[in-house]
Amino acid sequence: MKSELKTQLLSPYKFLSDKFYKKSKSPSFPEYKIRFRNNNFEEFTKLNKKDWVNLFGKFESEYLPSNSNLAMKYHGHQFRVYNSEIGDGRGFTIAQFYKDKKLFDLGTKGSGKTVFSRSGDGRLTLKGGVREVLCSSYLEAMGLKTSRSLSLIETGEDLYRGDEPSPTRSCVLVRISHSHIRIGTFQYHAYHQDNHSLEKLIKSVGKYYFSFSDAENTPLNFFSLVVQNCAKLAASYNIFGFVHGVLNTDNINITGESFDYGPYRMMEKYDPEKVAAYFDHSGLYKFSNQVDSIFWNVQQLASIMTLFIEKELIIEELKKYIELYNKEVIKLFFKRLSLKPSKLQLHNQKLLNDVYEILLKSPYLYEEVYNDLRGGRQRLNIQTEIKRKYKNYDLDSIFKNHEIFNNLDVKSLTQIPKETLLYDEIEKIWHNIDNNDDWSLFNKKIDSINIFKQVNINHGLG
Repeated sequence: MKSELKTQLLSPYKFLSDKFYKKSKSPSFPEYKIRFRNNNFEEFTKLNKKDWVNLFGKFESEYLPSNSNLAMKYHGHQFRVYNSEIGDGRGFTIAQFYKDKKLFDLGTKGSGKTVFSRSGDGRLTLKGGVREVLCSSYLEAMGLKTSRSLSLIETGEDLYRGDEPSPTRSCVLVRISHSHIRIGTFQYHAYHQDNHSLEKLIKSVGKYYFSFSDAENTPLNFFSLVVQNCAKLAASYNIFGFVHGVLNTDNINITGESFDYGPYRMMEKYDPEKVAAYFDHSGLYKFSNQVDSIFWNVQQLASIMTLFIEKELIIEELKKYIELYNKEVIKLFFKRLSLKPSKLQLHNQKLLNDVYEILLKSPYLYEEVYNDLRGGRQRLNIQTEIKRKYKNYDLDSIFKNHEIFNNLDVKSLTQIPKETLLYDEIEKIWHNIDNNDDWSLFNKKIDSINIFKQVNINHGLG
């Protein structure tokens, strides 16, 4: 197949200086086995195998710009302890490109040591790569704003890890994200008291990521939009039943995309106490703490913004966080159920409370409950067995104030698959890969998720 790249790859962060990044060398791996290609990005689908490996495995390609492989400088609060010795330690940005007038990053994970690696080897385990591909694909299919995995290449090295049976296999991941600029990016320059770089960063984000006009591009508008983005991110975690696991300031970006999936969990049965990371002994980032944790991170950015905005104005923006969060929760909740919100907020809140009582007390999976109740009373009229299944709840009364959204065909709602991504599923997929080099379950799951994504889009859920 003749190669064709249907976009122009640009030197990353041309609007910033080398105060924001360090150049990194392209890695050399023993082998390059393509394990995943995301065919949802038409820009890259016509690359042949050789050019795909050169671009997304070796990072030496005629398609890449001259100034590439930039490891970003950032700091971060990690479990609320400030760490000034981090940065892109096992990844870099290889290029940026425009799609629908929107700027996107091509970022790596597991691409080897950088100046920020410290004692780490800069590598990514194959299990970690598989888990991230599955997570980002699934969250995108559900409609959550997320980075998207583009490529996964197994690299033939043996890695040693304390939390995996070792030696274990290695890989390099490439993901697409609207931004890899984090709250921790601002913390780095604040730590070094480099106000000029902070001002440059704020202006650049406003222009290139938020598409502000010159008149709109102010520190206040920048901060206001970050607050909004983060509130929406927190709401999406709530409604989609996702536990990120490590909500440090270096894992929260300014565009509000979820990214960097390590010890994540999707909700099995609804459990507000659900913890994803085995090392989160205090439950700091448990499911029910995520909205507060993200807000705490926003407050760290707010403390920096006092250099450019009056404190009273910052406080006013911070006060909007919970209001924005609650508004987005209602929006996503009714969207998931394919129902119209009532004009009376009291009715909306009652339905939310009633459904969450079912989620908490019923023996069914989180996704199963949402799948069963989608369509409300109209669904019950054609599937009376659901009323029997939830016989302990007066579903007619619960849904009496809410109609199906935009006259959707309620029968078609019954055809939406109940797609899950639970821990045991992932472990089974990995077991086949690790023990038998059998990728059939992985490929089957990706295909199933892609079908799920298209069905959701067709029904206004994606």
